[in-house]
Amino acid sequence: MESFNHFGVYGICQRDGRLLVIQKGRGPYSGRYDLPGGRLEANESLLDGLVREFMEETGFAVTVERNLGTFDFFVRYQEDNYTHMHHLAALYGVELAGEQAPAAISAFAEQDSRGIEWVDMTRITLDSASPLAVYAAKFLRGEDLPLAPEYYDDWEVKGT
Repeated sequence: MESFNHFGVYGICQRDGRLLVIQKGRGPYSGRYDLPGGRLEANESLLDGLVREFMEETGFAVTVERNLGTFDFFVRYQEDNYTHMHHLAALYGVELAGEQAPAAISAFAEQDSRGIEWVDMTRITLDSASPLAVYAAKFLRGEDLPLAPEYYDDWEVKGT
């Protein structure tokens, strides 16, 4: 197995038993629900990157409430000479900054959000969502999250 690393920062935002997710438009989670977040820009802190990514992908301003930890897993995904993506994720609990309607989702070449949805946590499964969104639903249900990395060798990208 040859893997490339992808590090990102992500936020869990929930209301009334529903999780705020994006509809992923590309990459290994294309066609699935995913948590808002992503890569850091040069000289950007974890918190600044999370707030920026959340706004870009959802149109919502957020306040970061707590650090939930760092998780990693391997997902089958072909890119260049690699067969897997080693996804390293810093996960935070966030709240919407006041009662607000979302701004328009940013449009730029690297944008991978096709929109947002408040999804009942029972609909967040490995058939419909990224492993990270599944971790978020488990956390919100009070379940333990894995300490060791998990491997998703039968992973399939759903659509483009």
